[in-house]
Amino acid sequence: MTVRNGGRLLWLASLMVLPLPMLGFDGSFVPVGRFAQLAAGLSSLGFTEGADGIVGLFIALLWAHTVGFALLLFGGVSILRRLLARVVDPARLGVLLAGLAVGLVVGGLTFGEYDSQFHHTTAHATLLELYR
Repeated sequence: MTVRNGGRLLWLASLMVLPLPMLGFDGSFVPVGRFAQLAAGLSSLGFTEGADGIVGLFIALLWAHTVGFALLLFGGVSILRRLLARVVDPARLGVLLAGLAVGLVVGGLTFGEYDSQFHHTTAHATLLELYR
C-alpha cells in the first residue's frame, strides 16, 4: 500500500468515525459523515419544498461544518503522515496508516457512543446506529 493511499484511507476513516462538535449549540458530537448525511437529506428537502428562512440557514450550517471539518481532518492527517515519515520506513508507512485507519474504525465500532440530537430513537447512538 502506498503512503498516499494509506493517508486517504486514514482520512476517510476519520471522516466516518471521529466525533466532532455539531453546530456548537446542543453538545452533540458526531462524525463528519453524519454531517454530510444530514446536509444532503436536508438539501434534497430544501430543493423540493423550498429553503426559505431557517431551513436554508440550517442547510448552509450543515454544509459549512461538513466542508470545514473535512478540510481540518485532511490537514491533520497530512501533518501526521509527514511526522510519521520522519521516523517510519517509507516502505511501511502506507501499511501503518492503513492499520491506523482500521484501528480507528474498530475502535469506533467497539467503544464509540455518539451524542446526536438528530438520531432516530435516543440522543446516544453507537456508530452503526448513527448511520442507520
